Formats: sequence, structure tokens, C-alpha cells
Amino acid sequence: MPSSAKIFGSNVSAVLNCVSKKGSCYQRIILKLSGEAFSSQQSIELIGNQILDAAKLGMEIGVVVGGGNLIRGKSAAGIERKIADRIGLIATLVNGLILENLLKKSAKVRHLSTLPIHSIVETYLPELAIDALKTRHILVLSGGTGNIYFTTDTAAALRATELNANLLIKGTKVDGVYSADPQKNPSAVKYDKITYKQALSQDLKIMDSTAFALCQENKIPIAVINIFKPKTLKKVLLGEKIGSIIC
Repeated sequence: MPSSAKIFGSNVSAVLNCVSKKGSCYQRIILKLSGEAFSSQQSIELIGNQILDAAKLGMEIGVVVGGGNLIRGKSAAGIERKIADRIGLIATLVNGLILENLLKKSAKVRHLSTLPIHSIVETYLPELAIDALKTRHILVLSGGTGNIYFTTDTAAALRATELNANLLIKGTKVDGVYSADPQKNPSAVKYDKITYKQALSQDLKIMDSTAFALCQENKIPIAVINIFKPKTLKKVLLGEKIGSIIC
């Protein structure tokens, strides 16, 4: 029988074999935060502290921020989709500035955005992002892909690909991937591990299909965790069996 490395690729094999140790199991990660992370000062501080704790493990961290706390393109009543998406892109910049301000009190931070507002934030270029990661800056990424009609989940998958991340982490309010929405369906089953193909075929809503497809093509595993629980980010980076893995 083929080994997991041959089936899934080296990044996924590292996830499957990751065990707790003194340092992190990963060299470079991308964390995707939904706009819900910015819904209150308490949640912002809780998640910010988790990012700071994770950075102390020694790996390189990029954080892609969403903007759904202010507006969501598909559900913005009375607003054209393309206009709602543009507002959403601006919302990610606002959230990125909030996160940057919180983190820079305790760590080196570099904020790059696909939105070219030079007096406020640096413009995203992969070369600048990699330089920031290599110099141990926490990298804040806003503006999504820079294009409307694409979600910030897709942006996170794209950045993970461009920046050669070992792992993409989706920080959300549920503790993993379920067969259905656990808040609506109490009989929903939680998956500890699921393949990209299963996630796509079952139309699981934890991320959009474009993000899944990008990660599958580039063999980037996805960890889904409840980022609103203290220490979950550090735990998954140290190899504890928490949340769900898509690979």
C-alpha cells in the first residue's frame, strides 16, 4: 500500500505524522480569520494573543483577514453584488489595520494589502511577503485577492500557494468540519480527517470550492479549528489532535 507521503505529498505527510514536541511542526503557516474574529474587542484580543503565542514557537505566520463582520457580498440586502464585494474588500483593510495595531505592541508586524492605498498600507507583492516572513515579522494580509467575486477563503488558499506555506488554518467558530451545520443539525457528524475530494463532493461549506481546489492542486493541507477557544492555534501547531484536517 502506498505511503501517505506518496498519496498526499510532503506537506500533508508532515501533518499526518506531526506529534507534540518543544517546537512547532510547521515552518510557515497561513491563518485565515473570518470577519467574526473582529466582532468584539474581547475576541480580537483573544485571537491576537493566540497569534502572538504561536509566533513564539518559531514558525513564520501570515494572517489573511476577512471582512464579513461588516458586510457579506452574497447576503448584503439591497446592494449590488459587485458593490458589496468592494465594500467587503475595504472591510478587510479595516480589520487588517486593527489586527496590525494590536500585534505590533508585542511583535514585529508587516501589513500588506492588495488595495493600493499607499498612505495607509503597503501594497502586497509575494516578494515583500516572503521577506517579511523570513525576517520573523507576523504578516497581516488584507484586501482578499484584490478582485471582486472571490472570497477571502480563496485569497487565503492563493497566499498559501504563493508563499509556499506548509499548512493553511481556517480559524472559525466551530471546532472542525461537520457533515452538516452543527448549529442547525444536532446529528451532524464531525470529521477528524477528510480528503479534499470528499469536501468538494459533499459540498461542505467550511470553505468555498475554489479554495479547496487550490489547496488540493498544490497539496496544501487545511486545518479547521475553533479559534475562539483559547490556545487552540498553539495546540494544532504542536500536533495535538484538535479540529479537523482536510488533505
